[in-house]
Amino acid sequence: MGSTTTDRLDKIQTTVDRVAAVGLAQQAVSTVHFGGRELDLRAAQALHFGNCSYLGLETDPRLKQGACDAIERFGVVFSSSRSYVRLPLYDELEGLLREMVGGWPVVVAPSTSLAHQSALPILIGDRDAVCFDVLVHSGVQAVLPALAQRGIPCEVVPHNRIDVLERRVKRLLERYERVFYLCDGVYSMRGELAALRELLDLLDRVPALHAYVDDTHGVGWAGRHGAGFVLGEHGLHPQMTVALSLSKGFGAGGGVIVVREPATAQRILACGSTFMVSGRLPPASLGAGIASARIHLSDELSQRQAALRTRIDLFDRLAAGAGISCTSASRSPIRFIEIGSVERTMQVARCLLAQGYYVNLAAYPAAFRGRAGIRLMLTCHHTLDDVIGLVQAIERAFRLEVAQTASA
Repeated sequence: MGSTTTDRLDKIQTTVDRVAAVGLAQQAVSTVHFGGRELDLRAAQALHFGNCSYLGLETDPRLKQGACDAIERFGVVFSSSRSYVRLPLYDELEGLLREMVGGWPVVVAPSTSLAHQSALPILIGDRDAVCFDVLVHSGVQAVLPALAQRGIPCEVVPHNRIDVLERRVKRLLERYERVFYLCDGVYSMRGELAALRELLDLLDRVPALHAYVDDTHGVGWAGRHGAGFVLGEHGLHPQMTVALSLSKGFGAGGGVIVVREPATAQRILACGSTFMVSGRLPPASLGAGIASARIHLSDELSQRQAALRTRIDLFDRLAAGAGISCTSASRSPIRFIEIGSVERTMQVARCLLAQGYYVNLAAYPAAFRGRAGIRLMLTCHHTLDDVIGLVQAIERAFRLEVAQTASA
């Protein structure tokens, strides 16, 4: 009999293979010039609603020029660990990011997942305990085994249930010095926002509780200077650390850890495993990041945020009128339409692709077992007509799926 882990991986591999076989995953883009709006795939040419670059900055000429200038100055790769020597681009980018997030110390990492791997083992002590939201990003959950090996208890909490978290924290604090709660600011699959007001209230009432929030999908579209749903709209609580991504709405590349004390930032940089062994971003990503940060600090950002908001509102209004139910009605640009089985979800996604609309198929482990669905992202690349056409295509896809199921 195979191990539980092996069986789980076999099931995931089988699902991925099935989805890839019908052109919905692991597809190579044949587009010679990618503009953000359209994809040329083996299966079809389609409007791209699987894009997490919410503000459309990844194709902005200023970011491209920033990347090219950085390569011209420093080459394609600067092959030295940041622990030894760093490019001056780091200082420039981190200075701009500090301004974006309200002046707090920041550490730039090669990716948000690598930032988690460096920061969490340093922030969480041997006498601490961990609670984590069941839907917290897999990049955060990937650090849990390393924490458990140190004897740190890691307990799962139902999604956005701060009342359950409070009971768990009170019990754990009978044995441990502190409890760290790991959650997302914007949940990447379903687009839901964290129960942040309730969490902040609990942090105020329980000084031994600390929060580590991955706001990867909040950057750019949310908050002052695009600092995200957490920092841009609520600020940095004294018992909170926030992780950001520069690879989604920011349009560049890399991850960021935002802390309250410069000494904490220096400790993560000096002792974090991913910084010690590698920890470098290519010059192009640093150059593009600097250009993006300048846009985020300008008046132009609010115009982009408003344009995206118009597209989100239009989609929600049309979807509601068509009877299309989304799991989340949040302000985020992510929409998840739950369908149920992988088979039914594949039928809907394939029908959309045949009509010229590419969306993500989300199944276990990205979605709950038996609750697969289609995930789509609205961006500034899309026109209003694109959004209208998408909703109409979803209506047609559902009608066709219902007809096929009835005749089966």
